[in-house]
Amino acid sequence: MTLTKFASAACLGLLAGATYAAAPAQVIGVKLEDSTTDPAIKHMRIVLDRDVAKPGRVTLKTENLSKTLVHEVLIARDDGRNDLPYDTKRAVVNERRAHSLGEVGDLPAGKTGSLTLDLKPGKYVLFCNEPGHYKDGMLTKLTVAR
Repeated sequence: MTLTKFASAACLGLLAGATYAAAPAQVIGVKLEDSTTDPAIKHMRIVLDRDVAKPGRVTLKTENLSKTLVHEVLIARDDGRNDLPYDTKRAVVNERRAHSLGEVGDLPAGKTGSLTLDLKPGKYVLFCNEPGHYKDGMLTKLTVAR
C-alpha cells in the first residue's frame, strides 16, 4: 500500500470512528441553596432542573447559590431506606456506607462544578455532606428510567 493510500484509509477510519463516538452526556442543573440565597428558604435544599434522566452518561452541572456557605453534592443509589447512614458525632453521612458514586466537593459560595457519571436505571439520592446540611434537608431524588 502506498503512503497516500495508507493515509487515505487512516483518515476514513478516523471519520468512521467519529460516527460511533460516545453520545454527549445529559445535563442536569443542580442548584445548592440556603437562607442566604433567599430569606424565604427556611431549610437548606438541592433543586434539580429535572428529576428524571435516561440511562447513560449524566452530568450534574452544580451551582452553589449560597452567599456565604460551602456546599457539595454527592450521589448514591437510593436503596429505599428512609435515611442514609449518619454519623451523629460528626453530623455527616458516612459516605462509604452510603456507597457514594461520586461528588462535586466543597464548592465555595457562588462557585460551580460538575460531575459526569454513567448511570443505570434506578433511583438515586443527591445530598450535601457538609456538617449538618443533610439533616437540615439538603437532599433530593433522581430517577433514571428508559
